[in-house]
Amino acid sequence: MLEGITAGFILSLTLFPGTVWLAKVGMHGSLRQVCAVGWGFAFSQWLWLMFAIPGLMMMSRHLEFVRAGIHAFAAFVLVYMAWKMFRSSRVATLAIPEPLPPTGRLMRNAFTRALAMPMRLPAAMAILLATGVFVNHKPSWDVLPPILLGATIGIVWWWGQFTFLSALFAKKVPEWITLKSLNKIRPFCAVLYLFLAGISLLLIG
Repeated sequence: MLEGITAGFILSLTLFPGTVWLAKVGMHGSLRQVCAVGWGFAFSQWLWLMFAIPGLMMMSRHLEFVRAGIHAFAAFVLVYMAWKMFRSSRVATLAIPEPLPPTGRLMRNAFTRALAMPMRLPAAMAILLATGVFVNHKPSWDVLPPILLGATIGIVWWWGQFTFLSALFAKKVPEWITLKSLNKIRPFCAVLYLFLAGISLLLIG
C-alpha cells in the first residue's frame, strides 16, 4: 500500500499546471468551483493509475527478461519530465483573462485536459517503477487491491489538501505569498523526478 500512496501523491504533486489553476480558481471562484476543479484533476490522475498499476503488473509478470530495459526507460522518462519541469516558466500572476465558466464545465475541463496530457501514463508507470512496487511484491493480481487503495489515498491526500487550502486561504493570503509557494513546487518536482530516476536505475541491479 505504501508504494501506491507514494505513487498517487507524487503523480498528483507533479501535475504542476493543475495546482496553479486550482490556486487561481481559489482566488477568483466559489467554493463549489474550487471543489469541482480539485475533483476533476484527482479523478483524471486516479484513472491513469488504475490503468498503470495493472499494466505494470502484467509487464513485470510476463516481461521479466526485459526488466533492466523497462527500468532504464522509466529513468529516461523521469529525466525528461525533470527537464521539462526545469524549463517551465515561473508563475508570475494568479490573474485570469476572463470570468470563470460554470462549475460543471470547470470540472470537465480540468478532467479532460489532465487526462489528455500525453506523458501522464508514462510518468505514472515510471513513478511506480521507481517505488519498487513489483520488486518488493510479487507481480500478481492478489497484490493489486492494496496498491490501488494506496494510490487512491495518495491522490486524495494531495488534491484534498490543496483544494482545502485554495478554498479557504487563496482569497485571504496575499498573492505574492501564494506565488512564492507555488514557484517552490516546480523545482522541487524537478529534483524529485531526478531522484526517482536514480532509484529506477539502481533497481536494475
